[in-house]
Amino acid sequence: MTDSENKAHRAIRTHLTALLLTLALFYLHAHVLFDIAGFLVRSKDWLVEELGPHRTGKMVILGCFITLFALHVAEAALWALFLRWRQIFASAADGFYFAAVTITTLGYGDMVLPPPFRQLGPLIAISGVLMFGCSTAFLFLLMQQVWLLQL
Repeated sequence: MTDSENKAHRAIRTHLTALLLTLALFYLHAHVLFDIAGFLVRSKDWLVEELGPHRTGKMVILGCFITLFALHVAEAALWALFLRWRQIFASAADGFYFAAVTITTLGYGDMVLPPPFRQLGPLIAISGVLMFGCSTAFLFLLMQQVWLLQL
């Protein structure tokens, strides 16, 4: 196999693995959202009894913000590890910076992917937009429930 064929196979393997990572992150994100929702449904009465009706809503929203923030940071970290593992960036810190800028769609452009891997940028950005959108919708529904229940 020639050097250019090796590079092409590496690029294809990297892109396919990135698609699998995207699916795994979608699953993780949905799993966490449904776990939070399930916990809140099961624990609503207990939370109101222990914290009182006025503090419950605030604590639930704060807990969800913290959980979702940690989830998004973890997703950026997983992309960073992937980018480092595939030797696209020299360090995990560079990979984390690129992934965080990309999933949040800031797109500064001060760090770019090398030519055979440029398609990973839009893939990371699209998955980030979808996951932030799901988190936003979840928080909106949560706040709506808090306001409706006057917690």
